[in-house]
Amino acid sequence: MKKNTVHSIMERYQQAPSHKAKKENSCSLEQRTLEKVAEFNVQSNPIHYSVIYEWLSEIDPYFTDSVQTHIDNNNYNDQSAETLYMNLVAQFLHEKIPNEEMESLLNGLLIHISNWIIHSKQRQSIILEDLHSVLEQDLPPFVSDTLNNRVMPNFLSLHEETEQLRDQVSKSSNAVDKLKEELKKANFFAKTDELTNIPNRRGFNENIEASIQFSLHNQSPFALVLLDLDFFKKVNDTFGHIVGDSALRYVSKLLKEETKGRDCIARIGGEEFSIILPDTSYENAIKVADNIRLKIAGKTLSVKGQKQPLKLTVSSGVAIYQKDEEIDTLFQRADEALYLAKNSGRNRVCGEKDL
Repeated sequence: MKKNTVHSIMERYQQAPSHKAKKENSCSLEQRTLEKVAEFNVQSNPIHYSVIYEWLSEIDPYFTDSVQTHIDNNNYNDQSAETLYMNLVAQFLHEKIPNEEMESLLNGLLIHISNWIIHSKQRQSIILEDLHSVLEQDLPPFVSDTLNNRVMPNFLSLHEETEQLRDQVSKSSNAVDKLKEELKKANFFAKTDELTNIPNRRGFNENIEASIQFSLHNQSPFALVLLDLDFFKKVNDTFGHIVGDSALRYVSKLLKEETKGRDCIARIGGEEFSIILPDTSYENAIKVADNIRLKIAGKTLSVKGQKQPLKLTVSSGVAIYQKDEEIDTLFQRADEALYLAKNSGRNRVCGEKDL
């Protein structure tokens, strides 16, 4: 089993090689990227180059796994690359500009635009009424002539130009609204697993941070359960990746059904899942994990065109959050319990107290 930590991406950056080594690795990576572009027989454009470069660099294990799945399924093409590229961009935006902060900025901009449109209309209307009122009075000829032939035409021209500006600003406001919706979609996709439609590792990180804050505020415990499908490579080798993907969707659906309320599930790796159980004791978390294990092990899945049925089992590790501990520490304990379950024969649940 490949052991992961929540901040594995950060660790890769922290363990970066020397400047000379980075330069050599970069040149090598660029060359390998170009070779893979040629091997996959796709256009050498920025989309394919970026996706393949990130895949080869393995900086983000989750993104690497997503690309590898498309390649293994012979489904890497212009369309899939574009989706992967958009996910990559969404990830960058989400990390560099917090979605909540961006939404707040856009909301403020929309309010200013709306206020300007309303106030400019009101001011122009008042000025126009005042001008008409003055023109209706008995004025000296030169004043009346100046108002009618110079002031009023200039004001009407300015009024027309301002109307056009308001139209343009309204269109900009619509564009900002659309940008808000696109950012919401980008934020959703950045935190959602494309295959199973449940949170991915980024979604998991956000959920566990929220669970920690809730736990500290309410002085209540929460449990972390890590699950790993047993011998999943054998499933892919025996039945193919399409069936393997279906198996992952099946497990995700079962996890949704077996959790409720503030419980949070996520796919944090290829065949690895997590469950965050708020207000849950160690004993109850063990029961939840074992109930899921029994449900998965107790069902045989038929595969079209195959006489041999598909039977899945999972191994799980359970740990309880300790006040003020780092996420990595909690994750490590659950991962070690999962590792113990794997080494003890699989298809079983182990907790941190078994370590």
